[in-house]
Amino acid sequence: MAYKYVVFDWDGTLADTYPVISAAYDYTFAKMKLQAVPYDEIKRITSTLQNKDTLGYIFGERRDEAAGYFYEYVQKFHTEKLASQPEAAELLEFCRESGIECYLITNKKTKFINEELVALEFGGYFKKVVAAGEYAEDKPHPIACRALFDNNLPPAGDVVVIGDGEADVKTAEALGGAVCIIYDPQQKYAGAEPDYKIKRLSDAREILERKNVE
Repeated sequence: MAYKYVVFDWDGTLADTYPVISAAYDYTFAKMKLQAVPYDEIKRITSTLQNKDTLGYIFGERRDEAAGYFYEYVQKFHTEKLASQPEAAELLEFCRESGIECYLITNKKTKFINEELVALEFGGYFKKVVAAGEYAEDKPHPIACRALFDNNLPPAGDVVVIGDGEADVKTAEALGGAVCIIYDPQQKYAGAEPDYKIKRLSDAREILERKNVE
């Protein structure tokens, strides 16, 4: 049977946003006169947290102060320095041409993801986008994940999740045990084991093609 639905992650998967996110953390640490934590470490320790929990985990009681600085930086630079990941556009176009419905779930706030989708001209590829703060819980909580399909989940065998972090493995679990592909070009992923790990997004296309001709 063919895959009918692909659920994409955004940051680090389709969009190269980590330079801006890393710089936003550096800016926040500097403004708060705190010792900076390398972004790879931040990403590791917060990889399964919801958006609303991340800054609190790192900055504790100074969460609101940190949020002000962090989003000040993001607002200023997030589209200016935005780029798509290599082969992202080609993968999305392949899904469109193959009749595979694409969905997007992200821990980025609605305002920012909408602006980035416009900047990269990717918005037209997605049937539905779920962003941080739109539901009672964020990715990878089942409430947010199931909202992609309006709480009417398709068979798990019809769905594949493509992302770059452990939250994407948990997203696949929340969708009833969907297949999960982790995009790991630097081979740094150390979270829960996905079904596949790939170095290039074109490898995801090959997995989709292989499944769709079986």
